[in-house]
Amino acid sequence: MAKLSSIIANSSTLANTETLYILLGLGIVFAVISLIILIISLVKLLPAASTQGKGKKESDKKGSSVDDVIAQIISREESSLMNDHELVAVITAAIHEFNRANNVNDFAGGFVVRSIRKINNKRISY
Repeated sequence: MAKLSSIIANSSTLANTETLYILLGLGIVFAVISLIILIISLVKLLPAASTQGKGKKESDKKGSSVDDVIAQIISREESSLMNDHELVAVITAAIHEFNRANNVNDFAGGFVVRSIRKINNKRISY
């Protein structure tokens, strides 16, 4: 009987230590996750605090850089359009043909498209 009571006492002590380890592990995981959440929320606030001190200077700088980029894009589009003679010819022919079909002769200025045909794929380059 003494052996049985010592086995029961050992098993209850073992269960208590296992429960303690489980609770300790869960507590550590919860604390680490809470710490990570706190760090992430602080990181979100840091850029806002650094931009408040600089004020309008950066916004003006960003605005002028955006304007510069837009101007560069527009100039590239205009230059690429100037080099694409086939595309300009096809669009012009389509507009004039549409206007001719709808009896709008004032826009064409007397220009009439007689035929549209495909030419070589080599582009004209100047």
